[in-house]
Amino acid sequence: MTIRRQYSLPNCTLVLDGFSDSNSTTGIPDSRPVMSSLFNAECHFVGCEQPLLGGRDFLTSLVTTVSNYAQEFLSGIPRPAVAQPAPGLVSLVKGDRDNIHQLQATIDPSNDPKGIESHSAGKPTQVNLSTIQLFDLLEAIDQFLADKRTLPDIMIPLQPIRKAIAQPIAAQAVPLGLGFASLVAASLIGYALPFQQVPPPKSSVQTTTAPTKPAAAPTTAPTASPQPAATTTPAPTSAAPSKTGKITEATQIGFLERKLQRDLRQNWQGSSQIKQVANFQVNVNQDGQIVSYQSAGTTTATQSNLTPLAKLAIKNPDANQAIGNFNVAFNPTGSIDIKPSVPLEGTMNLGKAIADPQLQTTLAEQLKTTLQKSLTSTKPIDTQNLDYRVAVTTTGEIADYEPTDRRAYDNEPKTPLPKLAKFNAQAAISQEPLAQYKVTFQPDGKIIVAPK
Repeated sequence: MTIRRQYSLPNCTLVLDGFSDSNSTTGIPDSRPVMSSLFNAECHFVGCEQPLLGGRDFLTSLVTTVSNYAQEFLSGIPRPAVAQPAPGLVSLVKGDRDNIHQLQATIDPSNDPKGIESHSAGKPTQVNLSTIQLFDLLEAIDQFLADKRTLPDIMIPLQPIRKAIAQPIAAQAVPLGLGFASLVAASLIGYALPFQQVPPPKSSVQTTTAPTKPAAAPTTAPTASPQPAATTTPAPTSAAPSKTGKITEATQIGFLERKLQRDLRQNWQGSSQIKQVANFQVNVNQDGQIVSYQSAGTTTATQSNLTPLAKLAIKNPDANQAIGNFNVAFNPTGSIDIKPSVPLEGTMNLGKAIADPQLQTTLAEQLKTTLQKSLTSTKPIDTQNLDYRVAVTTTGEIADYEPTDRRAYDNEPKTPLPKLAKFNAQAAISQEPLAQYKVTFQPDGKIIVAPK
C-alpha cells in the first residue's frame, strides 16, 4: 500500500512517501496503516522553490543532524560528532550572519525518485534558514518521530556529553548554585516563623460515613462537592468513528461509493492504456476522500501508475475519522467497478427526504435552470435520452447523483453533473434532507426534471 504522510508547519513541510507491510504493527490502536519502508522524503521551505529530497539515508541524516544542531544551538554546549549511515549527506552550520543557519544536503542520484533534481544529483544544495524556519523544521521532525505509525524504527540515539566537553561551561553553573543557596536560606527563615492555625471551613452539607469502613468516601450532595464536575461525552452520530474505526452503515457507504466512482471517473486519464483488470483495496474517510490504497491480486506497479489513486490520495489524513473500505477494479473497457469490502449494517436508501411539496417544485425549477445554463454546447449530448437520478439539498446544491443505465454512464462526463455535484457528508448520514429527481437530457437539447 502506498502511503503519504505530511507534517506541515507555517515555514516548513516534511513529506514522506512509503509503503506499508500488512504484517507490520506497533501495538497502538490506530486506523492508519503503518509506513514500514520509505522511498521518498521531501523537505519544503517557504521562499525556496527547490525542495531538499532523498531516500531513507537522507531522512535519517536530516533528523540526526538537525536534532544535534538544535540542542547545541539552544544549550551552547558543543556536541561530539555522531556517526551517521550516510556521512556528509546533510550538514547544518551557523551562517555568516546572526539568526542564519546553513542547511546543506547532497542529492544522491539513487535517492531521486521523482527525477526533478537529476541536474543537481550528487551536488550539494544549500538553504539559508532563519531561526524561525529552523524551529519549524525541528517541530516537523518532532511530529514525525512522535508518529508511531510512520517508520517506527527511526529514532534519535541519545548520548550523554562527556565531562571533558561540558567542563568549559562550568562557570555557567555558579549563578545557579548561588540561586539555589538563596532558596535554601529563604526556606529556613520561613520555617522559623510561627504557623497560623486556620480552622477548617464548616460544611453546610451533611455527610454520612459508614463506621465499619473508615476509608469509604463520604456521601455529599451534588452541589457541594469540591471536585470539578465530570463532563459527559455526547453520544456520537452515525458519522463519528465507530469502535472498529470502519464505516459500515449501508446508506452512508452508498453515498461514499458513488462519490468515489465520480472522483475516479473524472480523473482517470490512462483508461485506454489498461490492458487487464487492475484491482485495489481503497479506503476513504467520511468526506469521501481517499486516505490510502493497496494493489490486490496480480496488479503491478505499472498498472497502479495508470490510475488516479495516487493523485487523489490526500496528505496527512485525520486518524480520528472512521474509514470506508472498498474493492475497486479498473477495467480495460474504461468502466470502474466498486464494491464495499466489509459487511454492511442497516438498509441502504437515498437518505432523508424533503417532504414539503412546494419546496420540491421550487428546487426542481432551480435544478433545471442550473443544468441548462451549465451546458457548454448547443449540440445534443447523445442521440438518445440520458437519464440520471439527482438529489439536491434545501439550498439547491447537487449532493448526489448516479446514471440509471450504461448509456448514461458512458456519457456522464459530457453532462454538467460532475462539475456541479458537491459531496454532502451530512446528507450521507441522513442529517440533511434531500429532494430526489429524475433528470433527462434529451437529443433536442432540452432537459426534463421530474420528481423521483
